Amino acid sequence: MNRWWTIGLAAALVVGVSGHSIALQADPFDTARYYIKTKSNAEALALIDSGKFDVNFQTDEGYSLLHYAADANNLEMVEALLARGADPTLKSKIGSTPYDMAVGSMVKARIAKAIQGRAAGGGSAAVPGPPQPSTPAGPGAAAKASNGACAAAINDPANSGRQPSLRPVMTARDHIWYNKPVELGLLLDDCLDPNAKDNSGWPLLHIAADRDRVEAARVLLTHGASKTLRDPDGKVAANYATSPEMKALLGPAAPVRQSTPTSSNKTQCEQKYRADAALCSDSTCRMGAMRKWQQCLKTGRYW
Repeated sequence: MNRWWTIGLAAALVVGVSGHSIALQADPFDTARYYIKTKSNAEALALIDSGKFDVNFQTDEGYSLLHYAADANNLEMVEALLARGADPTLKSKIGSTPYDMAVGSMVKARIAKAIQGRAAGGGSAAVPGPPQPSTPAGPGAAAKASNGACAAAINDPANSGRQPSLRPVMTARDHIWYNKPVELGLLLDDCLDPNAKDNSGWPLLHIAADRDRVEAARVLLTHGASKTLRDPDGKVAANYATSPEMKALLGPAAPVRQSTPTSSNKTQCEQKYRADAALCSDSTCRMGAMRKWQQCLKTGRYW
């Protein structure tokens, strides 16, 4: 008797636990919101694309996934949600839009651009935001509305030590270094010349090739970057390509005659060394960075 009572109790517990787990299964929207906040973007998009909820679904407080992506400074998800029809003008119960909740300047700029696009297309009125400069237009050309990316770069406190006129291109260089092609594209859409050069005279496409940032190189080429432009050392971007993907994208390298590194090259070598050394936590790492610096001074190549 005791044996059958034990078996029955175990079965009841299994059924109870199973039913409890089913009852506690997370809501797809809540799970997507969690993934957005943790920047697990592939998982979030899988749920969004499953069709289990509308992309503009709002919580009881009035917040949409675009609100949460803006609050998490998740630019990739902001882009993905807007591409799937997310409404940038939705307001929460306290009147907050995704623009109001945006943390990063690039996220704010992207949402502002989406709001302007809706307003131009007859959608909701634009949400007030900080004034943004318009891109200078040529004779007889209509001025293009700014998306705010260049203004954000100019006013970014992190750029306070840089010459104001160089802040957009130096920010673009940072985006290439840290593999942020979406942010790079926003600057190019706004005010930045795709053939602009940094403070050492390096064109952006050369920097992308040297860092093997294939997506950044694609963005630059899409915006009109020249493959034949040469840097102060007489090299085209293809001369710096190392991976098969970058070589296929940029084409054949051009003949180069270089015996000693130029002052521009020395500056680039030092910048790369300092960026590497800043991430080191021990002397072994710093010595490795130093060896690469010396190699760069001799050959012009850091990696």
